[in-house]
Amino acid sequence: MRDYTYIEGYRFAIWTVYRSKRFNVDRLDINYADKDKPEFVRGFRIVDHQEDETYTIHGEDADNLAYSLCFIHNSVKEDPPDQFDPFLIQAIAKKEYLVSKLFVEERPVDTAVH
Repeated sequence: MRDYTYIEGYRFAIWTVYRSKRFNVDRLDINYADKDKPEFVRGFRIVDHQEDETYTIHGEDADNLAYSLCFIHNSVKEDPPDQFDPFLIQAIAKKEYLVSKLFVEERPVDTAVH
């Protein structure tokens, strides 16, 4: 298996962070460059095997994803094999990778009957 990929002509080393039946989350670090500095130098690639889609994120979103994966891993008492899947489904749909912004508990709405 190849441990590198190309994005916009630049070579990136691949480090798998998480793998389930549905998702792969890989860290991508630039490995070889010979032109101007690209916008994407370091970040994550999320591969959704069910939807057959690939998402690359970098910058603050990549930092938020790394923090969120760490937070979820440390807060789950058991270690289920698909522990990050619910988070990744919502994060991809809403384009928000910070766990505290995704799972904000909704406050109950008081209703009055007249």
